[in-house]
Amino acid sequence: MKNLIFILCFLSISFTFAQDIKATTQDGKSVILKSDNTWSYADGSETNDEGCNLGEDFKQSKVNKGLLNHVMVDTDSKKEEIIFIKSNTSLGGGNWLLCVKGKKMTYKRVGSVFMRGDENPLGN
Repeated sequence: MKNLIFILCFLSISFTFAQDIKATTQDGKSVILKSDNTWSYADGSETNDEGCNLGEDFKQSKVNKGLLNHVMVDTDSKKEEIIFIKSNTSLGGGNWLLCVKGKKMTYKRVGSVFMRGDENPLGN
């Protein structure tokens, strides 16, 4: 009986965390916050994607030439279309926030391999 109660509690908690959250913005619009870190208006209209919106006083972070070459091939971009917004490197790894063709993207390095921030290195 205790095992059944434990399993039911565990399942109810997992369903709660997997659901989208409905919220209201400061200007009164209803939005849905999704579990994949995206959002949409509750009425079904499209989100207003403003691109990178870096501002006039923005200064590019240090460019990693290996990552730059990888991103150029991965996204079929030119060097001028890639802006390094933020970088966080360590021995054997690192994380980068980039603006590629007007869209924010994350990349990471695990050992000597670059990959998109949302990719699983084990392929699972």
